[in-house]
Amino acid sequence: MEQVGGNGYKNPHWNVDSSSLNIPNQYHIPAKAFNIVWGNDDRYWQWIKIKEEESRKIKFEEAAVLLQVNYLAVTGELDLRRYTAGTTYELYYVVKFRADAFGWHSAPVRSRVKVNGAEAVWKNLNLESYRVKPDMWHEVPGGEFTVSSNKGGRLEFGMYEIETTWWKGSMVLAGVQIKPKA
Repeated sequence: MEQVGGNGYKNPHWNVDSSSLNIPNQYHIPAKAFNIVWGNDDRYWQWIKIKEEESRKIKFEEAAVLLQVNYLAVTGELDLRRYTAGTTYELYYVVKFRADAFGWHSAPVRSRVKVNGAEAVWKNLNLESYRVKPDMWHEVPGGEFTVSSNKGGRLEFGMYEIETTWWKGSMVLAGVQIKPKA
């Protein structure tokens, strides 16, 4: 599924049009709802259908497969009106690594969570520990956020590795899962 502009220009980045996006379950946000740098260039990312058995388990039907990049930037936004005011939630990236995954031991991946324009909270992610269990879906903790009592606003989130020139690849990103914090 390519995104091509009206002038026939193919943007190499996957940019979501959130106005046309229908997400029936606010707790499972699919990868197609994200902005992915190089995500519209099939040299770096490809879109796949998830096998039915796996899809039932993880509650996603499609995924973005990272073939290779040296600049990882995956971002998204959520309208917080769909979430319960006063509740703290945890955000998890639903990923798996293929057996031939590479570059994750040298790539310090960071996640970012930002609510209503406040200062962003950054977290380091050790994806190498997940890579050693290939072809298995993992929920990688990406941060937490609290919906303010006025029940509204926006959540911005992202996963980045933009500080090195290390190539990394063979990660499959199904989406983000949101869970109320226990």
